[in-house]
Amino acid sequence: MRQVRFPLLPRFVRAAGVVAVVAVIFYFSLLDSVAAPPTPSPWWDKQLHLAAYAALAAVAVYATAKWRGGDLARGVVVLVAVLLYGVGIELAQGQLAGRYFSFGDLFANVIGTAIGGLWLAVERYVQYRRIPKPA
Repeated sequence: MRQVRFPLLPRFVRAAGVVAVVAVIFYFSLLDSVAAPPTPSPWWDKQLHLAAYAALAAVAVYATAKWRGGDLARGVVVLVAVLLYGVGIELAQGQLAGRYFSFGDLFANVIGTAIGGLWLAVERYVQYRRIPKPA
């Protein structure tokens, strides 16, 4: 199968993407205390968890695209780090008034991380191309 060309942004931009997703998850998980509006479905909260952790895992995999530790080690480190972040957020929520620890949320985080981690499998069909610096 032919490889698809995909731009490889500079390392600091990729790292900033990870930090941005981590910050958004942190804000909405721990700091946002505004009463939530009515949700479109009873599982809306879990869908948001799944999407957030899928995004975090995919961005983290992309951010480490040229990591020299080997693909398996890279995948394990990235996905375990994302999972530990999810566990940490859930444990922290259990300590806050108005928030609670939820195994359902944790399960959605795990499934989202696995979905985002699929980028590791897709990468074998991707040829990263560095973006040339402007002249």
